[in-house]
Amino acid sequence: MEKIIFVPNIIETMEGKKKQERKVVHLQIGDKHLYYGSISRLFDDFTEDELGISYYKTKNNLAKLGTIKTEKYVIRQGFLITKEKKM
Repeated sequence: MEKIIFVPNIIETMEGKKKQERKVVHLQIGDKHLYYGSISRLFDDFTEDELGISYYKTKNNLAKLGTIKTEKYVIRQGFLITKEKKM
């Protein structure tokens, strides 16, 4: 069975998050980098068997920890920061 490592989130929590900050799920497989708007969208492209982790385990741990690593891949969650809209 593949070893899964949960890494504590080293990105500071963004307090007072504005609408212009969007969650991004980053999948790194070797030198390939893919970016998703949600964990569910990631699992539309990859099965639990391919990733070696379930959707629910990813959903429950990624938000708290920020990074999940295995021998095959790294999944990170961060925020896309855009310029604040002026009204």
